[in-house]
Amino acid sequence: MGKKDKVKRGIASALALPKEIVLNLPMISILGNEELAIENFKGVVEYTDDAIRISTSKGLVRIEGRKLLLKQVTSEIISITGALSKIEFLG
Repeated sequence: MGKKDKVKRGIASALALPKEIVLNLPMISILGNEELAIENFKGVVEYTDDAIRISTSKGLVRIEGRKLLLKQVTSEIISITGALSKIEFLG
C-alpha cells in the first residue's frame, strides 16, 4: 500500500467516510450462492455461462459457477445471478 492510500485511509477513518468511495475500492455483496453485486467496477473482461471476470481498481474479480448471467449492468453496479461456486481476486 502506497503512502497516498495510507493518507486516504486515515482521512476516511477520521471522517467516518465509506472506504469504498474514498479509495475507489470494489464493494462486493453476495446473496447466498445465487447472486453477487459489485459496485465500483471498471468493466467486464470475460463473460461465459460458467465464468465471469470483472475489472476493478484493485485487479480482476473472477466468478465461477453454472448458468451465470449478467442480470444488471449500469455505470455504478453489476449484478450476476446463477449457481455461484467460486470468487477469486486476481492482481
